[in-house]
Amino acid sequence: MISRRDSIVKTALDIGNMKVKAVIGELSDDGSQLKVLGYAEAPTKGMKKSIIENPEELSQSIAYALGKLRDQTGENIEKVSIGISGEAIKSRTTNMKYQFDEKEITEKEVETLFRMAAHELLSGKERILKKEIYNIRVDNSGIIKNPIGTVGKEIQGDIHLIYTDEAEVEKLVEVVNRAGLEVEDILLNAYASAKAVLDDEDRRMGVALIDIGEGSTDIIVFKNNKLIYTKTIPLGGMHYVSDISYMLQISKHEAFEILSKLINKEVHGDHIYCGTNKTVAIDKIKEIIDARTGDIINFIAQTIEESGFNGYLGKGLVLTGGAVAIDGLPEKINKKTGYVVRKVLPTAFRGLEDVDSSQATVIGIFTEIMENEYIKIQNRLNSPEPEIQEELDERTDDNLENLEKLLEETQKKEPKEKKDGVLTGIKSWFSNFI
Repeated sequence: MISRRDSIVKTALDIGNMKVKAVIGELSDDGSQLKVLGYAEAPTKGMKKSIIENPEELSQSIAYALGKLRDQTGENIEKVSIGISGEAIKSRTTNMKYQFDEKEITEKEVETLFRMAAHELLSGKERILKKEIYNIRVDNSGIIKNPIGTVGKEIQGDIHLIYTDEAEVEKLVEVVNRAGLEVEDILLNAYASAKAVLDDEDRRMGVALIDIGEGSTDIIVFKNNKLIYTKTIPLGGMHYVSDISYMLQISKHEAFEILSKLINKEVHGDHIYCGTNKTVAIDKIKEIIDARTGDIINFIAQTIEESGFNGYLGKGLVLTGGAVAIDGLPEKINKKTGYVVRKVLPTAFRGLEDVDSSQATVIGIFTEIMENEYIKIQNRLNSPEPEIQEELDERTDDNLENLEKLLEETQKKEPKEKKDGVLTGIKSWFSNFI
């Protein structure tokens, strides 16, 4: 969506189990300036354990959050990019081999491997959310990072596809449409959180990001800059509240109050006050919390084992999400897995400096879509002018001499002058605004 300022304005939306969060930001048309224009959130209704139970209520929650954002910024928001999570997300890897007449390998051959993997792993009723290729070989070569430009007659590699049921995607899109919005892009929530939290060294040396949200826990594993595995379980912060409520026979509102006071260390001796005149023993609360924490930790350990990379995560485990404030969580995970465990906040942007772990997903969605826009800008600036490109395409080999002259003139033609702050690399560019 292009605003009246001739800049690119994009909105990221995280439809969580507890809250709907939205970020709107602006990127100048030359890529030199990026800022967050506004942030808003609203309570979520109609969703439980990442499953839509009441589409109308959920749609109203989205509309309310976006209404707050419109009032705050004055922007006419029509399109959003969203994230998706849940137990329906599948993460599968298969080895594919493709043979052809000897030639220089292009993106076409790599895409063929992806299509072959999709044919093997998918039934045709799923949506691919993310794909990776690693352990690439051309003919009988050793493993190479990039096969493009090499000459051979066979390419093979491990293809990793992350996908979910198309029906689940359609339900979520329909809910957003009901709120009067068009969905521009759909990202994997776990990948978005990783985008907001992890750095290049984490991804290269090996890391498992654990996003413990209110209704679910997402795990995503990286090694050698590749997405290796991901999995979700419907366990999160709200389950602590449900457990406390059930075990102590109190309302969920009172249980939430107790948990909040414990996290914020608002305790008085051995008890926590709840409501007007109730007190609850801290030891009893911690016993309830530890039981639920044990379930989450077992899931973490099992998922890392399933990934096949247990013992190879040089940067250990990283925690983010709204429920990571549970007391003693990193130490308990460390004891179970043996990995170094650390909490990391998501990236802070100009215009959104005061961030917390619960915002990792929405910030990651925003980061991804703005980086993609920046890449488009750079491709446009570094490409020949449209009229020159059209003329180049129409030339034939008979006019080779004139064609070479035209190419020389095109190369001499400098791209549009870039303002201070525009950097050629994504990483350098991105660091300008955080």
